[in-house]
Amino acid sequence: MKKVIKRIGIFLLILMIVAVALLFIFKKKVIAHFMPDVEQTGDIQIRIKNDTSYVSSKLIVKNKTFLKIQVDTIRYKISLFGKAYLKNEEFLGMVLPAYGNDTLDFSLKIPYKRIIKDMKAERKKGDSAAYSINVSLQYVTPFGKAEFPLNKKAKLKIPQPPDLKVEEIKWKKVRLKYLLADAQIRIVNYNDFSLTIKDLSYLMKISDQGNLKGKYKESITIKPKGTTLITLPIEIKVANFGKTVFEILFNKDKYNYTLTLDATLESTDSLKQSFHIDLVTSGKMELKK
Repeated sequence: MKKVIKRIGIFLLILMIVAVALLFIFKKKVIAHFMPDVEQTGDIQIRIKNDTSYVSSKLIVKNKTFLKIQVDTIRYKISLFGKAYLKNEEFLGMVLPAYGNDTLDFSLKIPYKRIIKDMKAERKKGDSAAYSINVSLQYVTPFGKAEFPLNKKAKLKIPQPPDLKVEEIKWKKVRLKYLLADAQIRIVNYNDFSLTIKDLSYLMKISDQGNLKGKYKESITIKPKGTTLITLPIEIKVANFGKTVFEILFNKDKYNYTLTLDATLESTDSLKQSFHIDLVTSGKMELKK
């Protein structure tokens, strides 16, 4: 009986040694088997303010195995025209149970002014730009730690967001507590292809007068290298009616403003790419009679 137990013990020991040896030899393949799946979901959001472009998206990370894994770190490098504009890493600490998944908010802060400068030079060569997105996730399994890349390279037509400017604001009706006016907005398309602006909403902040907002329901198509004017009906709430009327009558009605346009920007070329944009401009306006 003791010999049988001894033989079983030796067999189990040898089996354990062989298993450890195989795990050591094929460690990378074993860990790679636990590599999670990652896919982008929803729309890519682009918000442009001053000299910076804020790009955000969502990634779904899926654990396709029967063991728990942990996703520690995300590293990314964004390149356009062969030049790296962003390189960073962030700690995640995401724990995925067996066959579980989680959503990762992926956001970038890109120096928009530099890109536009380079886009002007690149546009002389053609209306498309080479881009690469190098993203890697570091994950931990019961058998060790590993990192796997999620790389993408392609040619993409990237529309330059249009410029906008408040040309003039003409008031139409005067009420006791507010003014009804039309704001004429100039929109310039610098691209070699048409742009369509959809689902436009606007917010305007006027110093000493308050805020106003509204929506423009019609789609706006701007021809290549073209300019268009749109008229936004606005209601200006008057903080001090007598003072405002006095300033209008005596041509002292110049106010600082900040205008934000939130919309979907669609290129009308064959690729039909859509971007969510948030354009912000500021300046000085006058209420014309």
